[in-house]
Amino acid sequence: MILKEIDSKDAQLAELEAYLATPGIPAATRTQIERELKIFRAGIKGERESAYDIDFYSGASKNRIVIHDLHIEYNGRVAQIDHLILNRLLEVYVLETKHFSEGVSINEQGEFSIWFAGKPRGIPSPLEQNERHIAVLQDVFKTLDMPTRLGIRLQPSFESLVLVSKNARIGRPDKFDTRRVLKSDQLERWITKNIDSGSPLMMAKVVSVETLTAIARQLITLHRPITPDYRAKFGISEEMLRPASLPPATTLAPLEPTESPTPPPTPETEQVVAEATGETTASSSKLTTSKLAKALNLKTPELTERLVAHGLLELREGKTYITAAGKAAGGEFRMSPKFGPYFLWPADLAV
Repeated sequence: MILKEIDSKDAQLAELEAYLATPGIPAATRTQIERELKIFRAGIKGERESAYDIDFYSGASKNRIVIHDLHIEYNGRVAQIDHLILNRLLEVYVLETKHFSEGVSINEQGEFSIWFAGKPRGIPSPLEQNERHIAVLQDVFKTLDMPTRLGIRLQPSFESLVLVSKNARIGRPDKFDTRRVLKSDQLERWITKNIDSGSPLMMAKVVSVETLTAIARQLITLHRPITPDYRAKFGISEEMLRPASLPPATTLAPLEPTESPTPPPTPETEQVVAEATGETTASSSKLTTSKLAKALNLKTPELTERLVAHGLLELREGKTYITAAGKAAGGEFRMSPKFGPYFLWPADLAV
């Protein structure tokens, strides 16, 4: 049974891509953002691949609960857990997923290295990372409402596993134990083997599906979604985000679309911004595309078509970009750190 899916990362991706498309971002900062995007996309891919294999077996099981993407803060410590599987034996599988495009190597000291552009690069041990997650979870479980047997409070056992892509190359040492680093399609075999080898004492801890669900829901209530502050991380100032100065009005061609370096908002992004902000902005006399569409008794896609027809927006590869004519008409590009890019228009814009 799946109780929590992976959180959407669309807003974070849109924000990073918007910064890359903004001319005022310095080249050195742009390089950092490009690297962040590459790592971020690889992480998303790894999470989704592992989630598929997890859901195929555990998601359909009536004896297991699956929680994806759980972020818990407790007593000043943080556990960012990619996937959790809880079963009726009160076993908690803490799964860390990694996507290594060129493979991973582990040496005799348990040090991890990935291959990037044909060269090894050391990374923090995901096994140690998972142990820290489990340390937080152990403290969290002490605060939960847990079942009792003969007056004794039942406690879960924890299994730490690192899942990598089924196509990944894994270099393993002879002595250091790497059995807990496995490909995502081997997870079910590990869980089944673990259950089959369970002791009678473990079997005595079996709880009902209802009890297991109640425990899992308590964990989910502690989830706090991550909202990275990319502007602080990369030192992005307001000055960097300001649109480039417009050319003199005599050089503008009002109905001729021109190239614009500003990133393309989507109707979905504008709708989210509008709903989150009440469709008001610092430019009090201007409206988002969705708000202006409502004022004109239009749907947002219909207004977007009119803006394109008047040369205020242009379409490139299915996405909308503001033109010089759009800026001259009072249109503005804005970028919300939380929701991504969107447009503002004068409230009395005639289209």
